[in-house]
Amino acid sequence: MKKTIIIVLLVLVAGCAEKKLPFDPVRVFNDAEQNMRDENFEKARKDYQEIQEKSPDKSYDAVIMLRVADTYFGEEKYSEALVEYQNFLNYHPVHKDAAYAQYQIAMCSYKELTTIDRDPTPAHTVIREMQKLLEKYPKSGYDDQAKKYIAICQNWIADYEFYVAHFYYKIEAYKAAVGRCEKLLHDYPGSPAEKDALYYAGLSYLELGERDQARAKFEALAEKYPAMKRTALAQLHKLPTP
Repeated sequence: MKKTIIIVLLVLVAGCAEKKLPFDPVRVFNDAEQNMRDENFEKARKDYQEIQEKSPDKSYDAVIMLRVADTYFGEEKYSEALVEYQNFLNYHPVHKDAAYAQYQIAMCSYKELTTIDRDPTPAHTVIREMQKLLEKYPKSGYDDQAKKYIAICQNWIADYEFYVAHFYYKIEAYKAAVGRCEKLLHDYPGSPAEKDALYYAGLSYLELGERDQARAKFEALAEKYPAMKRTALAQLHKLPTP
């Protein structure tokens, strides 16, 4: 009889042990936060998503949505992160962290930038999204950072335009080279690539027989960039006196 009672008790204890503890969103959230601090982004994301799934009232909670986006960003999965940050803004456009989400959207594209011989679309996207940040959230505290990255990307695009222009010059496609140089000079005045654009625009105009245009570029080069004055004057001396 005692043996039977012991067996029954053991079965009951085992059954109780098998029962899962009730879901505690606070505990899971704290675990997720610790995983974020430890940079265990995948584990953190699973915890945040568990809260979304098991706590219906938390499905579109601003903090949880933003944390999910941050886990993707931390893992350098920028396409996924961008989607999540945009989802956050769709549901919480006036939230106190909306400016942060907008900033991160721009940074997702910035992180996709590689070398100047690649597609400049991410740089254009950064500029557009940072300008949106400045317009929609003028007192966000991100102004200086936004302006910094806009300038970086403008210079990056200018370098890209010169890269293409120089390529056209090397293959003797001088009209195409002029077109790229003129675009750079018009759209990104004062960029680090400007002096090279002036020089190769002048050389390309020379090859095209457009001496007045060439003269204008070399004179501008000599005036704006003293370090390039000797080089510009050497080209000007090759031209007939007007």
